[in-house]
Amino acid sequence: MHLQPIVKPTHVEEAHRLFRISTLNAAQSGMVSSSTKETPAELKNLVTKIEDAIKRRIAIGTRMSYPKLQSELLDRFDNSRAIDFAIMAMVKRDELIHHDARKILERKR
Repeated sequence: MHLQPIVKPTHVEEAHRLFRISTLNAAQSGMVSSSTKETPAELKNLVTKIEDAIKRRIAIGTRMSYPKLQSELLDRFDNSRAIDFAIMAMVKRDELIHHDARKILERKR
């Protein structure tokens, strides 16, 4: 690979090849977003408790800062992975909605 002012078809093919390889490597190494995975069995009870805490903390129709919610939940539960799984599960079920590039959460139902 080398830097040239003119792009040739071989350069484009190499870029596509590198992109495919890096994407597959990331997927195989577990760097895929946690929202695509199911909740691990060892976290299910904790995730359920966190979801209940979120429902008690955020009223329907109310918005809250994502970092603020995370810090409040970390004070109570000490497991950021379980907190992320709980929030993403609620987003998947349309109970929460992300706004402003995931900085704000709104409780829908």
